[in-house]
Amino acid sequence: MAESADIQEGFLCPICLKDLRSPSNLIAHFQDLHSEEQEFLKSFKGIYGKMKKKILKLDEQELEGFKELTQEKYFLEQSEPQEPGPSRSQTDYFKVVRRERLDHRTTETNKLIIRLDRLLRTFGADRKQQEQELVVWLDGSTVTRCPSCAASFNIARRQHHCRLCGSIMCNSCSRFLSYETAQSIVAPINSVSDKEYSGKETDTLRICSHCLDMLESRRKVQIDQMVKSTTWQLYSLLQSNKNQIQSSVDMYIKMYNSLTSGEITFLLQDCQALRSTIAEKAQMMDTLSKKIASEPVDPETPKAAVLQNNIRKAVSNYIKDCLLTLPTLPSVEELEVIRHKLAMSFKEDSFVDIPRPHRIQTVAVTTGWSPAPANEVQADTEENPLIEQMRIVRNYIDQARRAQRFDEVASLEENLRMLKETYRQQQRAS
Repeated sequence: MAESADIQEGFLCPICLKDLRSPSNLIAHFQDLHSEEQEFLKSFKGIYGKMKKKILKLDEQELEGFKELTQEKYFLEQSEPQEPGPSRSQTDYFKVVRRERLDHRTTETNKLIIRLDRLLRTFGADRKQQEQELVVWLDGSTVTRCPSCAASFNIARRQHHCRLCGSIMCNSCSRFLSYETAQSIVAPINSVSDKEYSGKETDTLRICSHCLDMLESRRKVQIDQMVKSTTWQLYSLLQSNKNQIQSSVDMYIKMYNSLTSGEITFLLQDCQALRSTIAEKAQMMDTLSKKIASEPVDPETPKAAVLQNNIRKAVSNYIKDCLLTLPTLPSVEELEVIRHKLAMSFKEDSFVDIPRPHRIQTVAVTTGWSPAPANEVQADTEENPLIEQMRIVRNYIDQARRAQRFDEVASLEENLRMLKETYRQQQRAS
């Protein structure tokens, strides 16, 4: 039967969909123009007669019972509230039943996807035969009515088979899956290019509503996994900033302890620059947490609002307890006083062979950072390799300082001092 986009009413011919205005005209029209459909005509006359009797003749007994029901009055006696009796939790049983059903649905869905992947590769004149070999079709002689709408099959209402499960349905209950959508569903389970699929973009597969529902559910899950919400993206960026700022805080504490103990491993300017970077990242974290807290919440997930507010509170507490409590750096004059006191203590204990607190470090090559190679060697420095090495080390120091790799800066500064000392000894010897 041809499908129409608009819903029509009246005494319509089931073959040509023409409105005949009255049942007599419809029967006469059907006998004149569609006389070969006698079996359908008989069934139509029988259905029409039954419907006419059902509409015009009401059951008097049911009508009397309905009248008595409407006239009767009921009075409810007020009773005292009863104490709750023994109860039993059915949560474990519910979980077992739900797990079995989910496993069954997952297994059936995977079977449908495998069949769909094979159906997309069928082609040629015997395509229908190939489809029947992939999926066993149900015998039509054992089915007289559509399982979905319970309509009887006849010449006007033919039987159709689902290409995925082989069940029978009528044309009205059929669903059509496009090849483009089918390829997007089966894409994750194979590595075959789209060119190896035989169907055209305009081709469709006839399937039942049950199979379509299972495929649509899986496709929705795939889309939900690929599409991330704005809150999730902001939280990922927040966590990334928190990891970076935590490493910077650890480095700041290390540099602060080194400076206040009188060591010359790190520079005060580098520590100040690192503190400014920590303040900027803290401000960014605060902004991200405010955005997360102000994100709209879906009414179906009311707990999301509580989670967003907790994220905001956690970030505020982290900034307050871990970042705002960082020790203040000493000034240049205070550092001079600390180093002067340390030097005087070494003079007083000069009889003891105690080396100056000087820590030599090496560049960590496993941190994921390495300086870019230096420029080409200039002609006037080719005669002295120490000068060229010092120039390369200075270039590395500048790159490490810009990247805030202060451990590498300290190690490279120590190497530069060693090169300078070696160069001075070489000049004295010459």
